Amino acid sequence: MAEETYSHEGPQCPHCGRQFTADEPHYYDEQGYTEDECDQCGNKFSVSVNHSVSWICDAIPSQEGK
Repeated sequence: MAEETYSHEGPQCPHCGRQFTADEPHYYDEQGYTEDECDQCGNKFSVSVNHSVSWICDAIPSQEGK
């Protein structure tokens, strides 16, 4: 398997490809979620959590000239 994986769903084991879904609180631990052990193959892997933010802005019609 790959030495590194990248996923939008949650951690993915780089040893066997097992895809985890990040729906449990420990994935967002304030202390830092930095390591996991795959429940499928039993190998450990490091984890880096990346966050991204976007803003969507819509125009509000002007009230001038009523």
